[in-house]
Amino acid sequence: GRGGAGRRGADLAGDGAAAHLRARGVVAASELRALGFGDVGEPVGRWRVDPGHRAELARRVPEAVDEWRREHPLDPGVPVEVLARRLGAPAEVVAELVPHVVTGRVPAAPTLPPAVERAVAAVEADLARDPFRAPDAARLAELGLGGREVAAAVRVGRLLRVADGVVLAPDAPRRAAEVLAGLPAPFTATGAKQALGTTRRVAVPLLELLDSLGLTRRLPDHTRVVP
Repeated sequence: GRGGAGRRGADLAGDGAAAHLRARGVVAASELRALGFGDVGEPVGRWRVDPGHRAELARRVPEAVDEWRREHPLDPGVPVEVLARRLGAPAEVVAELVPHVVTGRVPAAPTLPPAVERAVAAVEADLARDPFRAPDAARLAELGLGGREVAAAVRVGRLLRVADGVVLAPDAPRRAAEVLAGLPAPFTATGAKQALGTTRRVAVPLLELLDSLGLTRRLPDHTRVVP
């Protein structure tokens, strides 16, 4: 009663391959060949996409990504497979529509939920007073910062993960190297711990990080120097 039969008849009277693709939106190239049709549409891997359908998918991608981010604010990004299911399209086609895909995910925006933002700001205030005194498990729990919350803060560049359960400000390695450069060389881990005003829990992994960054160099006798 809405003219659909007439439009479908007109499609079939014209280019059958284009009509079939237009009706489906996305069709495997092998299906088109099996039906005796030519190769039509825009190629994306093993799929052929109707241009109009591709434009509609591209329009819906940002909406679907934003919706998923509201539902999962701490996740690193929406998996392409999940986004594809929400859009009702093959993952290979959806990935082609997204400008940046990292390890199978569309990266999340560099923001934190309000509660996590307040907790991270409290950690930043603690570290402003004692830059190498990493918050312990009790302090993180008090602020409501679990593993996922800390990972989100690290991902957006607000904190630096030095080791499991040890986070500092992102500029901590540079600041630590500046402090250690003032020690008589070579210096020990204990000397570094005392100079930084921290604990062994923080000092040992921090020194290992400094070694890996080339900010300190470990000698055969386990002492260190600042190059």
